[in-house]
Amino acid sequence: MEDQNYALPLALDRIVAGQLHPKCADREAVHQHLYLLMVTHFDEARFDSGYGCALWEHDFAVLSQIKWKDLIRESLEEAICKYEPRLTNAKIRVEVEEYEVLTKSNNYVRKRVGVEVKATIKRINEAFVFFERIFISPLSIE
Repeated sequence: MEDQNYALPLALDRIVAGQLHPKCADREAVHQHLYLLMVTHFDEARFDSGYGCALWEHDFAVLSQIKWKDLIRESLEEAICKYEPRLTNAKIRVEVEEYEVLTKSNNYVRKRVGVEVKATIKRINEAFVFFERIFISPLSIE
């Protein structure tokens, strides 16, 4: 049962044409799904307006960094509980870094969010760790 998951990105044209689609192991499928949850904003998925996380709802919010990280962590906890039944005992950590990027015409402050999920894969009762970083909030300083 290990390689029964379709790998991302989906190539629906291959499936419709009756060709084999690349498969991936459970760990990779869970990783891909957590990443998809993380980068999807609410109301983006037509099948469920609640699919995704609050990362994009609070992208430019003026909140303390601690409160902002708590909002994102809680949103991801809810999303994982609701949409990723293959995991149990998920513990989530959110980190935020800011980078100033200097160019000839502009200066940019970029915020980079790191998300770590430590959990157990139910079916095989093994530890699972997910860690990804993404850039958000491209602010321009003139």
